[in-house]
Amino acid sequence: MLHYKKIPPSYLIEATLDSIGDAVATIDSCGHIIYLNKAAERLTGHQRNSLINCHIAEVFSLVDAASGSVVDNPALDSIIENEKRLVPYHSLLKRRDGVLVSVEVSSAPIKDRCGVVVGAVIVARDMTIARESSEKLVRLALYDHLTGLPNRTLFADRLDSTISRSRRTDKTFSVLYIDLDNFKTVNDTLGHEAGDQLLQMAAERLQQCIRHSDTVSRHGGDEFVALLDDCPEIDAVPCAAKIVAALGVPYKMSDRYVCLSASIGIAVFPADATEGRDLIRAADLAMYRVKCAGRSGCQRFDSATAAAVP
Repeated sequence: MLHYKKIPPSYLIEATLDSIGDAVATIDSCGHIIYLNKAAERLTGHQRNSLINCHIAEVFSLVDAASGSVVDNPALDSIIENEKRLVPYHSLLKRRDGVLVSVEVSSAPIKDRCGVVVGAVIVARDMTIARESSEKLVRLALYDHLTGLPNRTLFADRLDSTISRSRRTDKTFSVLYIDLDNFKTVNDTLGHEAGDQLLQMAAERLQQCIRHSDTVSRHGGDEFVALLDDCPEIDAVPCAAKIVAALGVPYKMSDRYVCLSASIGIAVFPADATEGRDLIRAADLAMYRVKCAGRSGCQRFDSATAAAVP
């Protein structure tokens, strides 16, 4: 007959907690640490034997990822409020070495047999990989993979937001439609790899010509659109001329210089259009008139522009 050695319950509990990937800590009613599992050691960078009786705030120091402000430890709130608490994953835990780690933290009160709160358990999950994956997906969905500029989707969202805000504040803004002249010829002559490099260099120059509050987007191929917030025509025209000059500077491509020029159309809200799609269309029509006039320049949209374009 086989005889099995009985395993102490305390050992089973500790072995179970050490086998899971989430960091687990228990504290007494004063916030002092009673127990940490191995995952908590790895996450915080502390050795658990040295932390017994230390205050939980010294080990689980949390800050808000957006503002950098200190976040109250949820375990202490659980003790005071006698209820579960959750800190969203956009919080950061400060490790022993000072490194900030994205975490999702929850806590719950621990009660004795009489229902009196005698402590709390805190559970923390490392969200670094999940957050990086989420940010990567967002970037793929909202930014152009070649230039890193906002794509059509993100630009349309920012344009709609600017329209709503401008309607409330009664302010004006401008949209520029920018096309690189004869880019296809250069692309066909030098090859697509060189063409991609040119687009990246042009995108960098465009960003240098606008303010941080503005948005420039790759609209497709060799076309870009810029949103100039709180910018009337008197300011939009000089900005467009600045872009034409910047994009016209020869591009250094390994063993040669490549010359490009740009044609830019300007549309102003609300004079030229009051909807996002119509503003882009108006700026596109004005850009087409620049093309017809010989390229390399800028022009404001007007009714004559619309009538002259088929």
